[in-house]
Amino acid sequence: SLRQVAAMDFGIARRDTGGASALERPTASLMQALLDPMRPTFLFGTVPPRDGTSMEAAVDIGEKFIARSRALATDGFIVYDIQDEAGRTQDARPFPFMKTLDPAEYGALLQRRSGKGTVIYKCVVEADNQTFDHWLDNAISRHDHRCFNLVGGASSSVSYTGPTMPDAAEKVLSRSAAFGCVTIAERHAKKGTEHTSLLRKSEMGAKWFISQAIYDTAATVKLLHEYGALCRYKNVPPVKVILTFAPCGREKTMKFIKWLGVHVPAEVETKILGGSPEERKERSKEQNVKESVNILCDCLRTILAATGSAGVPLGVSVESVSIFREEIDAAHDLFTKLQAIMLDSNGAPWKVKWVYAVFSTAEERAIRVAHAATSAAPELQAPATLTRKRTKVAEISLSENQIVQVLLALAVGFLIGAHR
Repeated sequence: SLRQVAAMDFGIARRDTGGASALERPTASLMQALLDPMRPTFLFGTVPPRDGTSMEAAVDIGEKFIARSRALATDGFIVYDIQDEAGRTQDARPFPFMKTLDPAEYGALLQRRSGKGTVIYKCVVEADNQTFDHWLDNAISRHDHRCFNLVGGASSSVSYTGPTMPDAAEKVLSRSAAFGCVTIAERHAKKGTEHTSLLRKSEMGAKWFISQAIYDTAATVKLLHEYGALCRYKNVPPVKVILTFAPCGREKTMKFIKWLGVHVPAEVETKILGGSPEERKERSKEQNVKESVNILCDCLRTILAATGSAGVPLGVSVESVSIFREEIDAAHDLFTKLQAIMLDSNGAPWKVKWVYAVFSTAEERAIRVAHAATSAAPELQAPATLTRKRTKVAEISLSENQIVQVLLALAVGFLIGAHR
């Protein structure tokens, strides 16, 4: 089916959406958006299907995700690497850990089918050096990924077998790819050293940072100001920090968010879920998640207003990792609202544009048109057969007007090929 690729055009940072070359290399377009400090970056995150999912089922899951998110003006997607995180906390995990498919493989599926690049999260310490090298080579050469978010161990008390973060960074850079890292404002609130960690990792080559989900603005505001001040003191430009938000409408989701280490102020949790057990029972999941969306929009407004002088370029990411319908719907609603807030804060007019993805061959264009034609005429679907083998002629029952459409599509495809 035809793929839409949304893009932003605002202020002086204009992104061209008309060229075929930009659409053929979604990784290059995504990297450009991540590295450009003059414009915000907008990402939408998801998780791979559980391990053991068949390729057919994974494709179906990916298609549904793309169908829902294609209208969002994202620069690309994030695919998370889900780990057990044993040793990070003594608290029981609210949801049982389930291993997922390789994020690089699932991200490649999204990339091919949507025309948008993906940032691939990778926990570098879980495997040995040789396994990590093999994974990285596959992710780059086979799946055409160029943007990675490297994650270290969940606990400093655990002995890991994989490469250290500096080693992993060197491996990525030696393969002409780029990487970012995770930043956690709660660590800064406790230790006061997260800003020095950002500078140290940027000196290792990190080109961006993606935050943990935010529900409390105070620690994030403090971190951004102190990181910006440190960069000015060192006379180095700060790299982009992408602020992550995740809607919540259920108590179990809230427990999981807090289990991950996200600080949710008590008054915020009460606003979302209700105070007393009776109030929580009366409120619907839809009411709760709507309230969380409003609160997260206020969080972004507060951060933008308080950090305008910090000098740190920002972006926005929304996590769509829930299995619950109302939270999935809320993630899409939240993304559009946060994007508007971020762009409005720039003080310049902006607009969203869309284009169709460019197909690789004239044959594929003709087949798409033929499928669209038969879909529009149900009476033609039953006898219609179509084959793409070179040794056979495609047979399909079409009206004269539909045949003209197919021929025109072929002609346009050949002209584009000749022009290239």
